[in-house]
This record gives sequence, structure tokens and C-alpha cells, in this order.
Amino acid sequence: MCLCSYLGFKNIVLYLMTNLGTPSEVLHQEVNVDNGGRSLYHLLCYRGNYESLVQVLNIERVYLKKTLFDQLYREKQRYRFKNMDINHGHLVSTVFHDADTVKRHEEFNIRVQSLLEQYERDLLGRMR
Repeated sequence: MCLCSYLGFKNIVLYLMTNLGTPSEVLHQEVNVDNGGRSLYHLLCYRGNYESLVQVLNIERVYLKKTLFDQLYREKQRYRFKNMDINHGHLVSTVFHDADTVKRHEEFNIRVQSLLEQYERDLLGRMR
């Protein structure tokens, strides 16, 4: 993949990035680190392949969103909520829900907030 990015073949870099594995696996591995500790990003910046660099950063951002969506979906399943129960982050009608459902919704909101904060930290960490 480093050779493709060195030569500026954006489409091949994108193809290889999408075939590295699942989004969570791709995010937790360093991309082509050599013996000197240099990665794909060092090579892209050295050559000035701006388009390839933007493309690699965009696919990583898409993978971060995908893992966040998967985590949110699992949390929603864990707290046993349906799409009809929640509208814009609030319970649709709290009159018809019992105290246990309202408590689960508050716990769900706290968990979602922590997941979004983790996403922000991961996104800023990847871009630094």
C-alpha cells in the first residue's frame, strides 16, 4: 500500500484500505510501519500526495462513524429500545412508560453521551 500511495494511485490505496479488514480492525492497526517507525502518513506528507492523504483520512473517519453506529446499535438493543420509543433523544410519551423504562432511557442517554465523547477523542487523536 505504501508503494501505491508513494506513486499517487488513489484508487488502489482506497481499494487496499477497504480490504484490510473490518472497520474496527483497521482503526486499531498502524498502517505500514517500517523499521524506522514511519507510517503511511509520513510517506504521503513527504511526497506531497495531498489527494491520497485526504482519501486515507476520510476512509478512517468513515470507519470511525461505522464503529460508533455499531456501538450505538448494540446499546439500543441492550436497553431494549425501539425506534418508535425514542424521538430526537427523548422518550415519545413518558405518560405511557413506567418508571423502569424512564430509568433505562436516562442510563441509555448517559451511555450514548460517553460513546460520543469517545468518538470525539478518537477523531481528534487520529487527526493529530
